[in-house]
Amino acid sequence: MEHPLRTLAHLCLEIAGLAVLASLATLVAAFHVFNGFTSIDAQTAILFCVGAVFLSLVALVAYAAIRIARLKAENRLLQRAATRDGLTRLLNRAAFQGRARDMIAAIGRRSSDAQALTLLIVDADHFKRINDRLGHGVGDKALLTIATTLAGSLRRDDLVGRIGGEEFAVLLKGAGPEEAKIVAERLRSTVHRLAVGPREAPARLSISIGGVSFDRPVPFDMAYRQADALLYKAKRGGRNRFEIAPFALPAPARTRRRLTGTVNAQAMPKARI
Repeated sequence: MEHPLRTLAHLCLEIAGLAVLASLATLVAAFHVFNGFTSIDAQTAILFCVGAVFLSLVALVAYAAIRIARLKAENRLLQRAATRDGLTRLLNRAAFQGRARDMIAAIGRRSSDAQALTLLIVDADHFKRINDRLGHGVGDKALLTIATTLAGSLRRDDLVGRIGGEEFAVLLKGAGPEEAKIVAERLRSTVHRLAVGPREAPARLSISIGGVSFDRPVPFDMAYRQADALLYKAKRGGRNRFEIAPFALPAPARTRRRLTGTVNAQAMPKARI
């Protein structure tokens, strides 16, 4: 998208060109009407017409500037609506994935960039129980509370988004496994101090986190699957905890073929609650 100031400059040039053409047309018309420019009437008429043209130019440029400023503000609102989750105002799934892919692809392009990234998948524990016991209104309050906590606990360079239901994603910039564990523990402990619902019977919140760290460009989908698998491990380990590991390259195709027959129902992911 072209920068608004550049657009305004182009529009001003176009209007100025039209003003010059109108002034030339005025001069030609005045020359023929007054048989030259020697008479006082001819000179007065030319000055009036040319002055009116350029005063109109100033008014048109001012109007264009106001319209461009309004359109810019409207475009910002439309872009925000298209990229933000309606409830939490975090990045939505598509926007988070797009920006995360850009950050991952940029690893190593500039020596000044922090090389390590960690993708965290964050899931609210027992969310269905909160909805069933306290209602969907309280469930929405729980999601908003978790979203606000995540956003307020991260740096400006980090990404955070809601990627579906009670699941959030975080991309930590400049964080390897050890740094990511510190962040994950801070997020976990902060959320666990919060509660929603009636004062006499509040529901304490907790989250489980799975994360994968890498210091080179990797496919986002592959990193997501590994982080999601670690999230399942944290869930199975009792919830209100995290599991973070370095990114692992997939097994070679020949090894995968040998392991195909060993997959059973117990290894398949189970529904989260």
